[in-house]
Amino acid sequence: MRIQSIDTLRGIAILGILFMNIYFHGSLMTGYGELTPKPLSDSLIEVINSIFFDGRFRTLFCLLFGAGLAIQFQWCKKNQLSPKAFLTIRMKWLMVFGLLHGIFIFGGDILLLYSLSALTVLNYLSLSLKPLLKKAVIFLTIGAVLTTIMALFFVFIVEERVLLRSSAEYEELYTLWFNGYFSQILIQASITIGVVLISPLSIYWQVTGLMILGMFLYRVGFFKKGFKPRQLVFIVFFALILTIVDLTILLIFPQLTDEITSMTASFSAIFVALLYAHIIIKLTQHGSFISNVFSPPGKLALSLYIFQSLAMAMVLRFLMADFHLTATRLDYIIIASVFTLIQLSLAHWYLRYFRQGPLEYLWRFACQHSHNKTVSKSDLTE
Repeated sequence: MRIQSIDTLRGIAILGILFMNIYFHGSLMTGYGELTPKPLSDSLIEVINSIFFDGRFRTLFCLLFGAGLAIQFQWCKKNQLSPKAFLTIRMKWLMVFGLLHGIFIFGGDILLLYSLSALTVLNYLSLSLKPLLKKAVIFLTIGAVLTTIMALFFVFIVEERVLLRSSAEYEELYTLWFNGYFSQILIQASITIGVVLISPLSIYWQVTGLMILGMFLYRVGFFKKGFKPRQLVFIVFFALILTIVDLTILLIFPQLTDEITSMTASFSAIFVALLYAHIIIKLTQHGSFISNVFSPPGKLALSLYIFQSLAMAMVLRFLMADFHLTATRLDYIIIASVFTLIQLSLAHWYLRYFRQGPLEYLWRFACQHSHNKTVSKSDLTE
């Protein structure tokens, strides 16, 4: 049985991710090159991103991924299957999806890293609540320390700064990226593999910790009832304090790149994502409008995630390659907003005729086939 609040949250998360990724869908090498002079709309959107978007939906998606693992663990137990064996197959196939997506469509893929982190999480499926929460805190603490070190390294050692669109460096990277699709494949492959290789230095720990935290929250019934009042005060307090820190960094050090500010925002993102989850859970308890709108894309999250990349690649790389030379942040937001409406409409239409998305079906079919082969081999061995 599906939990409506989880589908709704997953739908909001998968749609929200586009608003941060869209700057890189067109030009992965440059992202958003800053205009000079900087438009007022750019500054306003940066502030809005810092408060409401930066890292928030990616973090929410990690929590939901962990909750999904806990749900599948229960399903395996109910059907007398080995949870670790069954879920290992699922994660290995998701790894294949992520590798293909990262190399051939979008080098900013998250599926490969998520599947690798999930393989670690599978070792903690059977832990009781207190040890499970302790594991989450340990992983998140290690991730916070390493992320801080990494951010300081980029600021003071590498001295990475905002890439100006008027600079020779931007022109060089832009020309390299739009040198042809084969060139893009090579760049995306190196970035996809590179992110995985350096992930133990920072992001791996946070992603894994968030997944474990998602498992814990599911098991304590959070996705049905939300936080208790005292817990909510704690979450709101840290969400506010850390978001203020994000804004302070953004306003005092505007020369820092999006990558560095995303690192610093990863701390506030945890508490803001939890606050988002609590609000949506409460809204779904008191009415069906939010669920009716956002649960359909939540049921098609994998298909929509890949569809986002394909559509944005076609539009922003091949149909509108020169768009990035003059576009403001507002132009990107308009495209993301229009495509969000398209995804919502498509998800509602699709689920009138089909029970699951095309990639969800393919993933399930591949996992079932692999599981059957594994069982057959074990029977022959016996």
